[in-house]
Amino acid sequence: MPLVAGVGVLLAVIAAILMWPKGAPDAGERKRATAAGASDRAGKGADGVEGRNGQAAGVAARTNDEPSAPGGAGRMNPAVRLPNVGMAPEGGGAPKDDTPPSFANVAEEIAWYEGRLGRATKTLEARKKFYDRLPDVRARVAAGPDPQRQLEAFEGRKKIVEDNYAKAQADVIEIEGKLKSLRGQ
Repeated sequence: MPLVAGVGVLLAVIAAILMWPKGAPDAGERKRATAAGASDRAGKGADGVEGRNGQAAGVAARTNDEPSAPGGAGRMNPAVRLPNVGMAPEGGGAPKDDTPPSFANVAEEIAWYEGRLGRATKTLEARKKFYDRLPDVRARVAAGPDPQRQLEAFEGRKKIVEDNYAKAQADVIEIEGKLKSLRGQ
């Protein structure tokens, strides 16, 4: 008998907890419940528009976050930057300033001009490749569709390639002359 009474008390406590009334709503909950009930009773939405069959309709205002700039500095993907192929200056901006700095002795000046000669020689080699490809490109353009218009465009590009090649040759010759004069030859 005590066992049955203990189980009964336990079941009564569980039932009381499950069926216990919720706490009294706070003022905010009461306002929302009152407003919702009033709009439902009136058959109108938050903006006062009545919908079909007396249901609420319209668009109510909602809370939103303030706009903000993305945080962090970000990182550039190295795969996005294509390698320099010799047609554009390194870095994509203005060409480097090749004005010689002041030197303490002739050996430093010779070393600086040798570095500059190496860069100028690489540029000349790249320009020569483009210059050597001109006859093949002209043949392909002539064999392609609308050769008259394409040949006119090719002639403009050809002039630019020839000018760049001539300028690269002149730079190499100028630097070699400067090195000869520094070495006393």
